[in-house]
Amino acid sequence: MKIGFSSLACPAWDLKTIVEQAASLGYDGVELRGLRGELHLPIAPELAGQPDDVRKLFSDHKIELVCLGASAVLTSSKSRELADQKGRIIEFIELASRLGCPAVRIFVGDIERGDEPRACLSRMVETLASLVPVASRHNITILLENGGDFSGSQPLWFLADAVGHPLVRCCWNQCNAMTVGEKPTISIPRLGAKIGLVHVCDASFDDRGILMERRPLGEGDTQVARQIELLKGIIYRQYVIFEWPKLWVDSLSGPQDVLPQAVQFLRTKIEEKQDPLTAYKGDKHAPNLAPVPGTMPSA
Repeated sequence: MKIGFSSLACPAWDLKTIVEQAASLGYDGVELRGLRGELHLPIAPELAGQPDDVRKLFSDHKIELVCLGASAVLTSSKSRELADQKGRIIEFIELASRLGCPAVRIFVGDIERGDEPRACLSRMVETLASLVPVASRHNITILLENGGDFSGSQPLWFLADAVGHPLVRCCWNQCNAMTVGEKPTISIPRLGAKIGLVHVCDASFDDRGILMERRPLGEGDTQVARQIELLKGIIYRQYVIFEWPKLWVDSLSGPQDVLPQAVQFLRTKIEEKQDPLTAYKGDKHAPNLAPVPGTMPSA
């Protein structure tokens, strides 16, 4: 597994600072979710204007541009709004291609009032399937992140499975799944190879699943260490991206405080030797096979 962080954690940093800090702190990659206040990355001057310079910046520092995070959702039943969201996703796909970035992440989103979950999911399958030719032309993976009315793993699995294309995969966020009481022991084995990216964050939750407070990794309720163990179990080799929503919650600690702790925690857990998993319980006939005291085994 490789380790990255989302630019949500450092909304005041420019691109050069983000890449330099990632290299300095020991990260492997970066996910861009907004850049200096601009969430629609295709119009961010630092990215759109000189893509070759962006590629060189990442290459020179041996940091990977893991993913571009878009705000787009595909839950609308209104054709005009849906077309607008598709257009935004295509802009992100085209930008990712120019930057040498392999993936674009979108949200699954919320159901409109009066809509029905199954109908909404069926429409989303059709829309995602219509985006596959664009993704294929640019060789960009579309990652679907759980959240909102689809925070659990079951609808995410359905979407990826129904589209049935290797360029449509899941971005799993266990923190979002906690809001519906789903534990990683359910989520990660269910999604398995459909997981293309993992977002890790930690927080404390009350008994109703309401997020109470963001916490450093390992100090909350999302069982980050257990997530890493389970990801090892499904032979997951892609990125684990630390997400810290400083962009949305200004009162959170700054990147200089949280990013060093996050990479150290994740690196320790990823490199930690795991006990071998086995169903073998020992030989139930062992007592009967034990040598009789005072005798020697025959040659």
